[in-house]
Amino acid sequence: MEIELRKAVADDEGWLFELHEAAHRELVEAAYGPWVVEQQEEFFRPLVDDHEVFVVVAEGHDVGAVYLGERDGDTWLELIEVEPAHQGEGIGAAALRWVVSGSADRGRGTLLQVHRINDGAKQLYEREGFASVGETPTHHLLRRP
Repeated sequence: MEIELRKAVADDEGWLFELHEAAHRELVEAAYGPWVVEQQEEFFRPLVDDHEVFVVVAEGHDVGAVYLGERDGDTWLELIEVEPAHQGEGIGAAALRWVVSGSADRGRGTLLQVHRINDGAKQLYEREGFASVGETPTHHLLRRP
């Protein structure tokens, strides 16, 4: 799937939160219990404020988002989300390759964490060359040099 990424703007924030809920509600509820909008809004605010946010565009439609930062000299992939209706189309993998390529162009690796119960995402990252570099009680930490 061919994608483009554009820098998110303030007008995207409402849609970005809707995407966040659509892409992560099931995972959040499985791991932590009921989705409480106020709690999720508190979690979401720093995602937008503290990261470089890009909207993933496929066939002229906004279908995903990527949240980037820096950690230990690497590009930190805080979050990658794809609308559920477009998951399985290669959009997430294409966005991931975009991140990795940009990191490599700057002489950096790419670092991320994936929730322990999110096996599908972990498998995607491993297929794309990421390897385990640590764990927390809730997440796997993966890096691609």
